[in-house]
Amino acid sequence: MTVPQPMAVREELLEPIRSVLSWMLGLRNADGAIVCPQHKLEHTGKSAGAIVIACQLAQVDPNADQDALFQVAREQSMRLVQRLEREDTSTCFTFRPGRHDPHNCSNSVIDGGACSDALATCVQVFGERLSHEERQAITHASVLHAQTYLRHCVIDKPIPAQKAWAMTGAAQAFALSGHEVLQLAVQEGARLLADVQHADGSYPYHPLDGQPGHPGASDVSAFYQSRVTAFLDFALEAAGLDRSEHADALDRGLDFLLGLQGPDGIKVGVVEAKPWYWGATHEVASHPFDVAALIRGWSRTGDAKYAVGALRAFRSWAAHLLPNGEPSSHEPGPGRRKSYQCPVFWASHASWMARALPELERAMVEGATQPAKLKEPRVTWFADAGLVRLEDATVVAWVRGARPAGNAHHGSPLGGGLIRAVAPDGTELLPRCRLGAHQAGEWTGKVGRTSLARGWRCGRKELRFSLWLARSAWRAGRHLAAIGMPWRVFKEAVLAFAHPRVSTSFDRDPGLEMLDDGVRLTVRMAHRDGTVDPSGPVFTRTFRVNGQGVKVDETIGPGRPARALNYRLPALARDAGRGPERVTWRLGATGSGSGSLGG
Repeated sequence: MTVPQPMAVREELLEPIRSVLSWMLGLRNADGAIVCPQHKLEHTGKSAGAIVIACQLAQVDPNADQDALFQVAREQSMRLVQRLEREDTSTCFTFRPGRHDPHNCSNSVIDGGACSDALATCVQVFGERLSHEERQAITHASVLHAQTYLRHCVIDKPIPAQKAWAMTGAAQAFALSGHEVLQLAVQEGARLLADVQHADGSYPYHPLDGQPGHPGASDVSAFYQSRVTAFLDFALEAAGLDRSEHADALDRGLDFLLGLQGPDGIKVGVVEAKPWYWGATHEVASHPFDVAALIRGWSRTGDAKYAVGALRAFRSWAAHLLPNGEPSSHEPGPGRRKSYQCPVFWASHASWMARALPELERAMVEGATQPAKLKEPRVTWFADAGLVRLEDATVVAWVRGARPAGNAHHGSPLGGGLIRAVAPDGTELLPRCRLGAHQAGEWTGKVGRTSLARGWRCGRKELRFSLWLARSAWRAGRHLAAIGMPWRVFKEAVLAFAHPRVSTSFDRDPGLEMLDDGVRLTVRMAHRDGTVDPSGPVFTRTFRVNGQGVKVDETIGPGRPARALNYRLPALARDAGRGPERVTWRLGATGSGSGSLGG
């Protein structure tokens, strides 16, 4: 197969992808292995991303050094081939290290889906430049892994994102081999994904019937939402299946993704089944999947809203790159810390953004990426996720209602009210801290005494996990962080849950009533584990959007109030007022004010 004539893609799109690949290649050792500086090993499934990026740049970068990109794809593909091994006495062949080295921080289905896909991509793009022996070896590895392992994972894996990633590898192996069983596996995988997708378009991270380790893992995930949709769309096309039969599932998945995204391209990150992954209340590490899902949605449907969302996600991700091309998940700031995943993971994920470049360029040329002006305030309810999006010309805000039970590491940490508000220019109007005790715009107080029994029940299993986190930090050379990790997890997973502190943001099952112009919640104050104060008052919290921002109206019902009852106004709240049992304020693009309204 001859490499296609490169198309002209603008520098704004190309340069971030080039710089990420350059950073990855700078990590190679003398044998050509891309060695992670944090985990001190070769993440084979992530090296696969370098192959795809090289192949894509060869097709879209008019200034590309074709020979250099070919050598990258060839070198890394042959490394992957060498790392395919039989699983002991099993008939399965998997790419090491996969699950065999805990410091790989991945598993065999994720690594394998990426590897089979990348190897197939190398053959599809550079097949004529490979020797006959190399082409045979690369094709054989891609198909053998898919035949013996991935096709079973497509059916058996309960986590939608893992199932969908297996589908990408199986579909690409089918494109190489034409083996019908791989196409059938993708077809069945699409049906199984449809079975677990919620009616509002969201996916649970780990469905309850798949027996997650904690109920909070069944929550929806801002991080994982886009990869399920992107992988499903890609796999259906690669396997030669009719995507129109799955248009409803794809569209609903995209619409929920857009519902999470702000005008700055950043998603509301406290809607997250795995909050322990991230050192802030948002992340951009998932944006390559956002871009891939959304631009494919635009290409398939012609709906410009998807192109607008894709470009927003691309630009916010690119803005977070370090000068040397190393990706980051968020910018540093008060209350933020290092995320768990490593930059090699995030760099590899840029391969999905590289795949999106031709269509993203076309969308920009055709003017599809220009956002439409919002003429009227809009209220959107995602019922299964318990999420309401409010927006007008001055603000986009999200209100969260009911959500699954959670602990320090699993399940969305905040709810029962506003969880994010952002101005059209990206200004955060309601800063949030994932572990903060006194969130602005929330009622807080204390009920009862410290309960070590409650804290131990909620967090004892997390202490064992803290040892793994400590070991990972030590291997990365973060020795002080490793030594302090068990104590940090003990404070966050046990002591914080034992504390008598209560908050409206901790109520995990508030009542929710949709209004024409907003939403009304009935909320009780609750401890961090979601147990409510049964003798305390019910707070009626109304959030309306009317073209001048979000109007907040809080009323306190009868009941015994918590000790030290407090309500702190957001710094940018305006038109604030208070009566004996009522607080009102407005949040929009402008305004100032601060203070605390004590009980």
